[in-house]
Amino acid sequence: MSRLSAGDRLRRMLELVPWVMSQGGAELVEISQRFDYPEAELREDLVRVLFVVGLHPFTPDELIYVMGLDEEDNGGWVAISNADYFSRPLRLTPGQALGLIGAGEALLSGADPDGPLSRGLAKLSAGLGVSVGEELAVKLGESAEEWVDPLLAATADRRQVRIRYFSYGRGQESDRIVHPYRVFSEMGNWYLQGHCQQAEGVRVFRIDRIRSLETIEAFFDLPDETHSRSAFEARSSDPRVVLRLAPGSSWAIEKYPTEEQAVLDSGEIDATLPVSQISRLERLLLQLGPQAELRSADPPVAADQARVAAQRVLARYR
Repeated sequence: MSRLSAGDRLRRMLELVPWVMSQGGAELVEISQRFDYPEAELREDLVRVLFVVGLHPFTPDELIYVMGLDEEDNGGWVAISNADYFSRPLRLTPGQALGLIGAGEALLSGADPDGPLSRGLAKLSAGLGVSVGEELAVKLGESAEEWVDPLLAATADRRQVRIRYFSYGRGQESDRIVHPYRVFSEMGNWYLQGHCQQAEGVRVFRIDRIRSLETIEAFFDLPDETHSRSAFEARSSDPRVVLRLAPGSSWAIEKYPTEEQAVLDSGEIDATLPVSQISRLERLLLQLGPQAELRSADPPVAADQARVAAQRVLARYR
């Protein structure tokens, strides 16, 4: 069982607390297996993290109490008290409920129409105000929609397109001629993969950053092999940086591509990220502020990169 990220540990802890309370306690090994929580990390979080969680003003009588464990004890029984606000499991978000309905529908074929699965889906659907089998309209960004259909048509017809594109990394617009190979969605956004004549190579463009689009008369030949890229693929030449993230800043790992991560005893996370453009790193450092420390970079990146970027931003307002 691999080491969990800080976000995964938090989600599992929110799930296991109400369950342990409802059972009146449970064996540590059973909790570990039920919630897919490595036993060493589970013990650490119960002993060193959960007991400092509570309600304002965070006096001892307002903190969660974990019984049956301490840092030296290898006992196996765990009980949790003083956490009545966790006595019921978290409610599903609408998105989670729709995901369950979709997954359940895929299993309905041949199932008993009056069986437990059908009844459960009916309850979920009633709560959301939808019907099982009802078609759903999914939108992946308002500004991208006007370009998706013409790009799909150009891709099918092997027609070149001329686009005006805003580069987030460079913070500027440029005109490009692209051979559109593929239109796809990923992580809630639409993307175009194609050969960019200006860059002389295959690139991936976020469609909501296209400012204008024109299908031109020139055609192109599709390469024999077209690699299906994801939205971001690091190059071997891209710098790799190690950021030490304070507890509570794990959102950066979920939002930005991360190659390695290690959770320290302090709860901090050392995350290794590929950096395609220094400006992206600067934006991330400015967002994180004192919650991140640049530990190392290969090739080297200035240790005070965030301070330099902040001074550059401030200079625009002077």
